[in-house]
Amino acid sequence: MKLSCSYESVPKRPTCNTSYIQDMFGIDFETGQNVIARDVEIDYRPGRIVLFAGPSGSGKSSLLRAAVEKLPGAARLDDSFDDSRALIDTLGPDVRKAAHNLSICGLSEAMLLLRAPGELSDGQRYRYSLARCLAGDARTVAGDEWCATLDRVTARAISYNVRKLADARGVGFLLAGTREDLIDDLQPDLIVRCRGAGEVDVRSPSYGRPRGPISFRDDLNLCVGKISDWPYFARWHYRGHGLGPVRRVNLLLHGTEKVGICIFGFGPLASAQRNRLFGLGGKLSSARARVINKNFACVSRLVLDPRYRGAGIGGWFLRKACQAAPWPWIELISEMANLTPFYKSAGFVQAGRSDRKHTDEPSRSPDRGFWGKSNWTDETYARYARRTRHSRPIYCIRDNR
Repeated sequence: MKLSCSYESVPKRPTCNTSYIQDMFGIDFETGQNVIARDVEIDYRPGRIVLFAGPSGSGKSSLLRAAVEKLPGAARLDDSFDDSRALIDTLGPDVRKAAHNLSICGLSEAMLLLRAPGELSDGQRYRYSLARCLAGDARTVAGDEWCATLDRVTARAISYNVRKLADARGVGFLLAGTREDLIDDLQPDLIVRCRGAGEVDVRSPSYGRPRGPISFRDDLNLCVGKISDWPYFARWHYRGHGLGPVRRVNLLLHGTEKVGICIFGFGPLASAQRNRLFGLGGKLSSARARVINKNFACVSRLVLDPRYRGAGIGGWFLRKACQAAPWPWIELISEMANLTPFYKSAGFVQAGRSDRKHTDEPSRSPDRGFWGKSNWTDETYARYARRTRHSRPIYCIRDNR
């Protein structure tokens, strides 16, 4: 692709103010052609990332527009949409594909999927515009002021995912921006550096590391947490904020900041999936319950700060937390896993799906709750049953021996 970009100076009408400036500095109006680039060769094709870089006013945005004009059908990042539907309804009829595209763009919170685009923050709208382009199966995505409205962590996560998308889906990206701290995660195939006055450098950078984890993953650390750490993360979880019996808490730290939590509890003693998998059928006795609790633990909560989502950190954190846990087998029963298969990168395999049937008026033993010792009433459980009547969480297991 050969790019040329220039524009003619716009004639100005003399005024008292312009005459004052001209007399003060001894200058006249700029006339003629302003050349940004002439016959710059760009090796672009779908699956590659081209970054137009340079300071403000250097002409990178103009050169980006010139490139887009040569690619009919290129999708532009644009947050000027107006749609009153929920996000999950705006990206096509396939709910799993829609949720996956939103997850890639760091918009995987369950409650966020039910918001309308107009209810999003500026940074969320920018990421949603990227999800819209992906949902439209665009072969080329063009974006000016790349990640300018995002905080540093989110911008790195999105840039990292764009690199993965280019490699995995063959989507090409033409991006312009000033944030060169994102280059390590974006890893563009070409950097077109605009220096102004028609001076443009094109180079294929050589990176000091292969395309591996996100650049700041070595700065993330695991530590043991407390139950009192949960309320901070509860706002980002789709289920109730209460916790059952807790066996272990792990925190993910970025420096000194808490950015993730993984809580291990007890799995249900009467698990049909576990019984089928391990041959544990028959009457449940106290001895068998002790064996189950000794050998099995269940991930009851896994929450990551939204800024860190979508870049493989969740699966890595879950794997590290499991490796630090003392139980031979770790279970995960998750509804979110239906939409985002984060469990796979953590070493879990799907071994079943919940087949529990909810009823609005369940029978209840007078001295025992539905989950063992519980303060749930029949009315509370009936409301829960109605709300989750279509829930079919995935049952996953990890060999932690």
